[in-house]
Amino acid sequence: MTFITPLNLTIMTKASFIFLFAIVLFSCSKKDDNNCATDVAHISGSYKITKVTYKPDAASPESDYFNTLFTDACERDNLYTFKSDGTYLLADVGIACDPIDSDDGTWSISGNTMQIDGEPIVVEKFDCKILVLKNSGIDVDGDELRLTLTRE
Repeated sequence: MTFITPLNLTIMTKASFIFLFAIVLFSCSKKDDNNCATDVAHISGSYKITKVTYKPDAASPESDYFNTLFTDACERDNLYTFKSDGTYLLADVGIACDPIDSDDGTWSISGNTMQIDGEPIVVEKFDCKILVLKNSGIDVDGDELRLTLTRE
């Protein structure tokens, strides 16, 4: 038979307090970035395209399309900067293309639709770090192209 002495009770109380404190500490989470607003202020910034997938139709699985869309290695490390004034800049960084591949234009956002040079594209996900854009009807009706951009 085990007897609980005042010393054991103190140790158990302290251990319980530490355990409870750890639970509270680790259950508190920081700001939920999954609810980041899809507006100019939050999307503005620099990104690299880190993933591209393509589905020819709804019944088909997604396939990796990164190297198909960006056939030259110099295109795969470009930096896309969406500025808060509604302009964007595509900068040829890293491996430089010959001739240098850069571009600029306009962009805007309304709800979950982003306009890039007047062309609509759906913002499928945005968590302030990852921006997933989906475009449909690229080659045929019902196809889907997804671009995953990661903030730099």
